Amino acid sequence: MDNETQSETEEEILVYAEFEDSVNLNKYKFVHVLGIDTKHPVFQLDDTFFTGTYENPLGTYMFFEEDPTIQSSDPLFDRLPAKNLKYLCKTRKLINVEHAYITPKEEDKGQGQSEVVNDDTQNEDIQPAAFNSIQEALEIFKKEWENKIKE
Repeated sequence: MDNETQSETEEEILVYAEFEDSVNLNKYKFVHVLGIDTKHPVFQLDDTFFTGTYENPLGTYMFFEEDPTIQSSDPLFDRLPAKNLKYLCKTRKLINVEHAYITPKEEDKGQGQSEVVNDDTQNEDIQPAAFNSIQEALEIFKKEWENKIKE
């Protein structure tokens, strides 16, 4: 089949990510989300890693942006708020995000290897990965990502 006849559709879904720790996203230069379509996405903020878990929110998360235009039907008697906000969008998808800690493995598992440990119990479907270097981990991830995109 020719590439021109194939149509690719993308669906944009807004997800609210709530960090357990107080995280100032403005201080990070790069924010990457890996595996957003998996049960446990990984968030990388510069050199800091977080793991996420999808949860059912109690309500709807609504997003607003500051509106510089002042709207008043009666400028004499209306009290103007300090900030005017206008509705932007909403979502019912929530990811609870917490720090991922790296701890050394026990000696019988190999020297110099480490694994990611969450505060909660490990899932059986996620196997710990052992890499000798960050470069090796990045190369393996890139290969897996390229294979997933090709599928």
